[in-house]
Amino acid sequence: MNKWKIAFWFCLTTLFLVTAFGIYCVIDQGITLTYMKDGYEDTENDLDNISKIINETDLTKLQIKKTLRPHHLYEYMDFNKDTVSLDRVLLIFKDDKLFKITKE
Repeated sequence: MNKWKIAFWFCLTTLFLVTAFGIYCVIDQGITLTYMKDGYEDTENDLDNISKIINETDLTKLQIKKTLRPHHLYEYMDFNKDTVSLDRVLLIFKDDKLFKITKE
């Protein structure tokens, strides 16, 4: 009778541990996918902005400043410096012309 009780409690404890670990894995996967989705959206926004800059401007700082006005981080962009940061991309200017685009 004692072996049966020991086996029952061992199986019940194992069941709870496996269930808790499974729930943790599902929640962790959901959080990870959410963060990946946000990062992907930032990358897509940067790509759209770079496409606008290349296609619609003459690559001067003034034209790029006008193009980036609807950007959600526009108020934090400092166009007095030679480097302007988008979400994950840096626009580097030389003599008020776009010189290089690099990733952060």
